[in-house]
Amino acid sequence: MKEVLSIFIKRLSWGLAALTLMLGSLLLARGEGGLIGALLLGYMAALVFVWNMAWRLWRIAEAPTGGAAKQMLWGLVLRMVVLLLVLLTAINISAKVFGVTALGFLLCYGMALFLLIHMNLR
Repeated sequence: MKEVLSIFIKRLSWGLAALTLMLGSLLLARGEGGLIGALLLGYMAALVFVWNMAWRLWRIAEAPTGGAAKQMLWGLVLRMVVLLLVLLTAINISAKVFGVTALGFLLCYGMALFLLIHMNLR
């Protein structure tokens, strides 16, 4: 599991670096460089989602029988609370910050899920 996660983290890091470079340069070209922080906030929220999901799956795999449903439900609740807090904070700042934060979250989470599915199919 550690070998798979290290490869996954490396690929996700390179993908996020490329996305940040592209979107960051686009934001800078439009004169909205201050929104790069909102993009990174969206990435961080998505990374919390991915980390929490991987950590709970790892715990379920190592645990004896039982308790898997409870672990996954608690994980889902925690992830939704984190997303709610991040997006509520972003919308209270401005609609642009909310949009860029949501975009960062969706791009990072989508890339992570794509990589997990792609690596699983191999």
